[in-house]
Amino acid sequence: TMGSSSGDQSEQPVHTVTLDGFWIGQTEVTNAQYARCVEANICTPANNTRWNDPAYADHPVANVDWEQANQYAAWAGGRLSTEAEWEKAARGTDQRSYPWGDQVADQQRLNYNFVHGDTTPVGQYTDGASFYGVLDMAGNVEEWVADWYAADYYASSPGQNPPGPADGSQRVVRGGSFNSNGFDVRATARDRAFPNVDYPSVGFRVVLPAIE
Repeated sequence: TMGSSSGDQSEQPVHTVTLDGFWIGQTEVTNAQYARCVEANICTPANNTRWNDPAYADHPVANVDWEQANQYAAWAGGRLSTEAEWEKAARGTDQRSYPWGDQVADQQRLNYNFVHGDTTPVGQYTDGASFYGVLDMAGNVEEWVADWYAADYYASSPGQNPPGPADGSQRVVRGGSFNSNGFDVRATARDRAFPNVDYPSVGFRVVLPAIE
């Protein structure tokens, strides 16, 4: 089940989709992981000084635009998730409000609301694990997904493997970040960003097709 009747208008209508199986990264891609792609001369450096700084090796890579994220995912043998896949990984099958359930966001479950004012190492918030054991799907950094953004897309979304709109000016980002409030880290919350811009609060994770 995607969407929420108590969220923003863009999260409506609530609807059901069916997805093919997939694997999703348990955490966001880290600086150390991204650096390997740069060293392979496939990816271009993130637009910060952290991507190859050992002190931030296990923090999520940020300051990468959508194309850089997409390039890394392809190099790693995968792709960016669709918005529907991302929400399934975050919500599970019980229509929960947050990755961990319906309990409101707090400092034990995620890095948000300027508590740290910056990224933290991935995988620290085990109390915030999703239905499928995926970590950091709320807070730390928002995550690029494959879809173009349209506020009214849910009204016409296909019921099988929805790919998002055919075009647009912004890409969907999901999950909220270290500077998001409790409303914006809900599993149904939708946000968007210009794909040719990099942001200190936006990273990504990788999806692989399920092995038959």
